[in-house]
This record gives sequence, C-alpha cells and structure tokens, in this order.
Amino acid sequence: MLTCQSQTIDLQTHACSQSQLMLHRIAEGWMKRAKVRREPVELDFDPTQADFLEKLLPFCEHPRFQSLSPNDRQKILSCGWLIYNEKTVAIETAIVTPSCNDALAGQIPGLGGDTFRHIICETLVDEAYHLLLVENANRLTRFHRDLGHIRVPTFNLVRFMEMEQAGYSEPWQRILIQLATSVVSEIFVSDYLHQLSDCQDIQPMNRATVAAHRHDELAHSKIFTLLAEAFYPALSPVEKAFFAEILPKPIAWFADMELDVWESVLQQLQIPGAASIIADCRPLNANAALRVDYSGVTELARNLGVLDTACGQDGFLALGIAA
Repeated sequence: MLTCQSQTIDLQTHACSQSQLMLHRIAEGWMKRAKVRREPVELDFDPTQADFLEKLLPFCEHPRFQSLSPNDRQKILSCGWLIYNEKTVAIETAIVTPSCNDALAGQIPGLGGDTFRHIICETLVDEAYHLLLVENANRLTRFHRDLGHIRVPTFNLVRFMEMEQAGYSEPWQRILIQLATSVVSEIFVSDYLHQLSDCQDIQPMNRATVAAHRHDELAHSKIFTLLAEAFYPALSPVEKAFFAEILPKPIAWFADMELDVWESVLQQLQIPGAASIIADCRPLNANAALRVDYSGVTELARNLGVLDTACGQDGFLALGIAA
C-alpha cells in the first residue's frame, strides 16, 4: 500500500493547500459548469455530412486510401468516428475511473480530505455522462451507416498501461502507473477533443457531442494537475522516484497511432490492400511522443520537482523529450 508521508517542508505544505483551495473553487462551480447539469446535446443525424475528418486518419495520404471508392472512404470516415469515441470510452473506463476509485478507497496519499473526495465524485459523474454521450452518438452512427458489425479491439493506450502494470508485483506500483496514465490522459484529452469540437465540416451531431465532452475536460485537465500537486508531496521517497520514472511513459502511449485497431477495422470493412496500408504507416508511428504537444506534462513535472530527479530526467530523455 502507498505510504503517507508527513509534509514537514513548508513549501510543500503551502503548495498542497493552494491546490486544495483551487480544487474547492472548481468543485463549487460544478453545478453551473458540468454539462450533465445543463441542456441535453442534440443528436439529430444528417446523412449528407461526413462523420469524421479525413486528415485525422493515420493513412489519409496513402495512395491506396486515396484511390478507394467514395463509398469505402465514407465507411472508413464513419469508423474513424466510432474509433475516436471508443478511445474516449477506454480513457474514461479503463484509465481515469479506476484512479478515481483508488482515491475514494483511500489508496492514494494526500487525497483523503472532503474537498478531494467531493471533486473526485463530481468527476466520476462527468465521466459517466460522457460515456452516455458517446455511446448514444456511436449507436446512431452504427444504425444510420449500417456498421453494427464493426468491433473495435483494445487500444494500445490501455494495453501498454496494463503491460507496464504487469511488470510490477507491488499493488502501490500498479496504482501509481494507473495514476500517471490518468494524469497524462486528462492533460491530453481536451486537445484530442479540440480537433473536432469546433469543426464545421463534420456531422453536426458529432461536433456537438465532442464540444460538450471537451467543455468538461478543460476543467478535468486542471483538476488532475492539482490532484498531482496534492498527492506527489505525500509520497515516500521511493514512491516519488517510481512516479517520476513512470510519468513520461503515457505520453507515448497516448500518442500511439493505434494502427492495430485500424488494421482490424479495415479488415472488417473488407478494404482492399488494408494490410499494406497499415504496414506502410508503421514507420510513421516511431517516436510517437514527438507528434503531440507534451508541454502540459513537462510543466507539471517541473512544478512537482520530477525534473529535479535523475529518474524523472532519464524518463523524459528516454522518449527523446527535452524537458
């Protein structure tokens, strides 16, 4: 079990109290901010509109994709929307929610006060509403585009996290791997959603769904940053070193192009040359971390003092990130 260290350093105590105060203010604003408390998202489907942005497909410039029939390309775009949503489901259910549950169960030092429990419960309500949003959107898309047979496999983001956890025997190590992945995912997810939230070239239902989700995730990014500022000082020296080593890894996991998922989906659609398209894209997936804006994570690492440790510095350098 994670150990709770006494905060004897005034600077650390001040930082934690400031984080708690800011979290309290965010929690108090939830009734007015949270989308679940406001108007429902309109889910009218317009069959004449594309469901997804072509430029977001990992193989959008591949000659084989460009030569496909309009019908095949439309199906691929619709599946792009399904995959996009399924990844948000995976983030919410397999990554963020378990960390919230760990905090509520008292498994994470520094997060035991009423303010922390209050905002974590609000976050869980938000996440449950986001699941409803995207499940409704995917249900309608599957129905209108005749894609009920498509099954999306496990995402590498989740698989890599679980593989990392399987390499350690101590429960506290697995909890911190989950927590690091949650923090990084919440920092990244609002930018991930921004790609579609204000796009006028896609299905209005899809744009509205993503915009509603992103509205809450902008707050969640700040929430998880503040939670990190509260729990990190409460870790033991060994736990701090472990968290510092792990923190950069989810950057690459999140940035992965999920080509295995796409290969499965293209094969299910019976797209000609699917294996060749994916094989040609795999070299592009090297150095995945360098394709995303990781400044939010490095800023957090700097504020926590992670970059003042050898473990933290080595972890970021191993990804080729100059922190």
